[in-house]
Amino acid sequence: MPEPQQVHIDAALTNLSIRYRNNDFIAEILAPRVSVRRQSNRYFVYDAAREAIRSSDDLRSPGALATEVDYSLSTDSYYCGDHALASAVTDEERENADPVIQPEIDRTEFLTERILLNQEIGLKTLLRESSEIEENALADGAEWNDPASDPLSDIRDARMAVFTNCQRRANVIVLPYNVYEALRNHPDIVDRVKYSSGSVVTADLLAQLFDVERVLVPRCCVNTAAKGQSPNVEPVWSDAVYVAHVAQSPGLKQVTLANTFVWNSMPGASDGIMVERWRENGRKADMVRVQKYYDIKLIAPGAGFRIVNTLG
Repeated sequence: MPEPQQVHIDAALTNLSIRYRNNDFIAEILAPRVSVRRQSNRYFVYDAAREAIRSSDDLRSPGALATEVDYSLSTDSYYCGDHALASAVTDEERENADPVIQPEIDRTEFLTERILLNQEIGLKTLLRESSEIEENALADGAEWNDPASDPLSDIRDARMAVFTNCQRRANVIVLPYNVYEALRNHPDIVDRVKYSSGSVVTADLLAQLFDVERVLVPRCCVNTAAKGQSPNVEPVWSDAVYVAHVAQSPGLKQVTLANTFVWNSMPGASDGIMVERWRENGRKADMVRVQKYYDIKLIAPGAGFRIVNTLG
């Protein structure tokens, strides 16, 4: 292991890692980032019983005491785990590389992609497996690639459920790429937009049709094959659709489906990501390590609704 003084925190490669973003990742859009000063801490959960919207008798007679009401305040916690991957750049590779090959940059991009992919899978798994999120499992014949199905009604019901459960308007819908392609060709949707500009069904047009601010279409994939086997590439987001209220500016007393707590205060970190390089003479190689400290937390399960079995 290298001594601490041998480890170099590479600002240039860290900046590269920050810029390297796959636009098809949606983790920090659906679960917006909250930058934190401590790796672990607690945060307040304000008025979970919705006392603020309870009707009360507030009529006071002269000389009488006012009706006393109150709300609850609880706490939850986060812990930003260290998500790190490393790779070696050997002297032989560097010396034999063609001019277009940049080993340190290539490794930084590769490692960053893997960490962001794991973050994406983590959020998808959290939302898919949570029993706290209300769900509608479509029956046979109601799947959205069936022309007789009614996706507009299904999404309307999901939006209403979000409003009922968290008293906020649903503003984001996640449509996995295969579901998005099915909806673009659904006869009900084609009929609704046939007189619109260009008559091409896009994510923005679907957002207008579904009365939300944004439709997210994740296209990221994961290779599920064992190492050394032929690739088996599958979408990270399969056929589960999420309708949610997402607070785009996390803050006090905000209702949002999920947040990503990112520890931003570790020395050398920039935007929550740190890239380190050090020499391992015994291997005749330079090591590149990319790491990110984060924790994805379900904040308000009622702010989300899950529709499954969307494709037959």
